[in-house]
Amino acid sequence: MSEGSGKGMGLIAAAVGFVVAPILALVSCGVVVSASGQMLADCEQMAQTAAVGVTVDVGSIGSHPELSASHLSGDAAVRMEQLRNAGFIMNAAAALGLNSRAQEIGVMTAIGESSLRVIDYGDAAGPDSRGLFQQRDNGAWGSYADRMDPFVSATNFFKALMRVSGWEQMTGTAAAHAVQRNADPYHYEKYETSAKQIVAALAGTTIDPDVPAECRPAGIPVITDGWTKPAPGARGITSRFGMRLHPIFGDYRLHAGTDLGAACGTPIYAAAAGTVIAANGAGTSSQRDLVRIDHGSGLNTLYMHMYPSGIFVHPGDVVSAGDLIAAVGNAGSSTACHLHYEVRTNGTAIDPVPFMQERGVTLP
Repeated sequence: MSEGSGKGMGLIAAAVGFVVAPILALVSCGVVVSASGQMLADCEQMAQTAAVGVTVDVGSIGSHPELSASHLSGDAAVRMEQLRNAGFIMNAAAALGLNSRAQEIGVMTAIGESSLRVIDYGDAAGPDSRGLFQQRDNGAWGSYADRMDPFVSATNFFKALMRVSGWEQMTGTAAAHAVQRNADPYHYEKYETSAKQIVAALAGTTIDPDVPAECRPAGIPVITDGWTKPAPGARGITSRFGMRLHPIFGDYRLHAGTDLGAACGTPIYAAAAGTVIAANGAGTSSQRDLVRIDHGSGLNTLYMHMYPSGIFVHPGDVVSAGDLIAAVGNAGSSTACHLHYEVRTNGTAIDPVPFMQERGVTLP
């Protein structure tokens, strides 16, 4: 169950495919200089500009025996209930002008929360959780009747999703987490394939198995030369690289990075491809609020002040530019939620702002 229902916290990155409908438009954003970067931008644009999701006639939904979705029940009555609830979710997304990918995220989330059933109970972590999305009785999700209504509860889920900055560029499970804040950041990943199969079947479309890896949503589009913003949701720079009076210890010392002010929970992405060499107190650092990525040729980027529960990579993980790696926190020597972002060459910290500008990226 979840907090956003209400319990726990977390985001997660995972590469996923998407349902391809005939009316999808392929539009270039025109800002990427490399061929591979252009392909990624085109694919991201395709996912974002998909037409409004299909509305289905819930009353006429059949059992779809062709569906092998592993999370559908073998009991005929339960299976029908699950598929009709999926139809309500799809209709709620379509009514808000959202596309098929949003429908998949909604169905995936409901599978993970309730097995696509309107359940009238919660669990130990959230005894007041109810309905398809296990929404809490905290005033954020309407009345008990709202939470038990599949269409209304789905509408409230999607309204919350639409308030998540950049959800369209997130992987499905990361987007679900941004709303639900489940204690397990990997919770929704295993339901993605079933959700895609269900949405495609009810919409009368198909899943393209040949969608290349470059066309699976990664964190955010790569801007140029393989680099991207580490925190596109940041409000601005709150402290620059250079000597300063430390706000906690009171001494004059080098501030070895650039601070990007952002709300706690704001997604943090790998600025470029590389290998994670430190994370959450493991690898080359014992610091639990830090992620360090080795980009080769003596170049590292560092990301700091995340809570341990908001770090989603481990030493040895290979990441691509734009992969979701963490969420902004206020851990360590910090006075407010922000990302401390460093660039180091052969161990020496350099000013991240001009370094990123040379690569076509303007911080924040």
